[in-house]
Amino acid sequence: MVACCLLCFALRLLHFALCTLHFAFYTLHFAFIFSFLHLTPMKKLIFWLLVIAFHPCFAQTAPSVQYTLVPGWGTNTMLQGRVSNTTLADHGVAVYIFLEEAGGWWNKPYAGTPVTPIRPDSGFSVNIAIAATDPYATKIIAFLVPLSYVPPVLSGGDLPAQLLSYPYVVSCRPHGNRVISWSGLEWVVKKSIGSSPIPMGPGPNIFNDNDTMVWVDSRQKLHLRIARHGSAWHCSELICKSSLGYKRYSFEAGSRVDLLDPNVIAGMFTWDDCAPFARPPDPAYREIDLEFSRWGDPGNKNSQFVIQPYDIPGNMNRFDMNLAGTGHSDHFFDWSPDSVGFQSRWGDSSCSWTYNKTINIPVPGSENVRINFYLYKGFSPADRSNAEFVLNSFTTGTAGDAPLPRNVRIFPNPTETGCEIDLFETQGTNSEIGVFDLRGKLARRIFSGKLAAGRNRLEWDGRREDGANASPGLYLLYIRDLIGTRYYKIIKI
Repeated sequence: MVACCLLCFALRLLHFALCTLHFAFYTLHFAFIFSFLHLTPMKKLIFWLLVIAFHPCFAQTAPSVQYTLVPGWGTNTMLQGRVSNTTLADHGVAVYIFLEEAGGWWNKPYAGTPVTPIRPDSGFSVNIAIAATDPYATKIIAFLVPLSYVPPVLSGGDLPAQLLSYPYVVSCRPHGNRVISWSGLEWVVKKSIGSSPIPMGPGPNIFNDNDTMVWVDSRQKLHLRIARHGSAWHCSELICKSSLGYKRYSFEAGSRVDLLDPNVIAGMFTWDDCAPFARPPDPAYREIDLEFSRWGDPGNKNSQFVIQPYDIPGNMNRFDMNLAGTGHSDHFFDWSPDSVGFQSRWGDSSCSWTYNKTINIPVPGSENVRINFYLYKGFSPADRSNAEFVLNSFTTGTAGDAPLPRNVRIFPNPTETGCEIDLFETQGTNSEIGVFDLRGKLARRIFSGKLAAGRNRLEWDGRREDGANASPGLYLLYIRDLIGTRYYKIIKI
C-alpha cells in the first residue's frame, strides 16, 4: 500500500513538472508571436532566411576529399584518402601526379582506369607508383568527381581548367630525400633522378644531392657547389622542411658572391609548389627573392631583390656589390602583410628597398625558404670552372626589427638548445657578456674579460647559472663595454 502511494505521488509530481514546462513553452511561444508581429517586413525576411540557413533540414556541408596517407618521395606506398558529404554510389576519385621529368600531369593508377572507386567506409586507395619514375612525383592531386564524368587522359601537360571545378585536395613533396641539419632547421637536398638524370628547373639543370655538392662544415657553415661530373654540370639546392610565414629571413654569405661567373646564380627565396592550387590561388608561387647573378651578361649588376612576377614594372631592384676587403655580406627580407623590406650590407655599404604594392605581396601558405646555386638557362660556366657558395648562417626574426650591427651575429636564433655569438672587434676591448631573462634577472654570464681584435666566437648553451635548462621564452643578450651596454633578442623555443 505504501509503495502504491509513493508511486502515485511520483506520477503526480512528474505530471506537474510536465504541465509547468508546457505552460512555459506556450508563454514563450505567444511572446514570440507577439514580438514577431511587430517586426518590420525586412526583419521578418532576415529572420526566415536565418531559420532556413541554420535549420538541420536545410544546412549542408560541401562535398570534400582529403588525404589520410601521402607516400614519401621516392617510395612505393599506396596513396590513401577519404571523402565526405557526398553520395558514395555515384562518385569516384580521379588522381593525377605531376612529374617534371616526364613533362607534367599523368593519370593514376592508369590512363584506362582514371577513376578510383570509393569504399563503403568513405575511403579510397590508389597505387600512384606504376612506372619507374612515378615515386618521384612532386605533386599529387585528387578530384571528387561524379561517375557520369569522364576525366581527361593526360600524358604530360597541364590540368584542364574544368577539372578544378570539382572538389580536390593536393599535396606537394620536395624533390629529394637526403635531409641535413643547418642553422637549427632541417633541409631537404634536391636531387635529379636516374642514372642519366634529366635536367629540371630552374635552368634546366641537373641537381646533385651527394655530400661533395652540399655539406655543413665543422664551423656550421653551409657549402653549395656547381661542379662538372663527367660530361655534365651539376648544381645544388636546399628546401627547408618548415613553413615559416611572415618573418624576417636573414642570411650571412661567407663567400665572394660579387665575383660569381656570369652564368652562375645564387638564390635565397620563398617558394610554394602548391600555391597555384590554393584558395585563392597564387600563380607566382609565393616567391620572394634575394639573388646574386649577372644573368648571363657580364655587364649586368650582380645582385637583385625581387617580388614575383619579376616582369611587372617596379617588382625588381638591381644593384652592385663589391666585397673586396670584407669577403662576406649580410642580407635579409622582412615579409609582412603590407610590405616586403629588403636590405643587403657589405663593408661600410648597403642597399635597401621596400616593396609595398600589397596586390602582389604573397600571403603565407605552405611555402618553404629555399637556397639554390645553379646555372643560367643550364649554360656552362663561362670560365669552365667549378664554383662554390658559402652561407655562414640563416636566422629568422620578427619583421621590422632593427638589423643587428655588422659586428654581432647570433645563430641559430630562434634556438632549442643554445646559440653561438660571433663578435667582430676592430681592437681588443674589456667586455662583459651575458643573458638576462625578461624579469631582468641574470640567466647566464657568458664572458668577462678582454676580447681579442678580430673575430670572437662565444657560446650560450641554453642553460642558467645553476646549470638548469633555461625555459623557453624571450631572452636579452647584453654586451657591456666602455661604450655602454647593448641588448639583442634571443628566442628559446
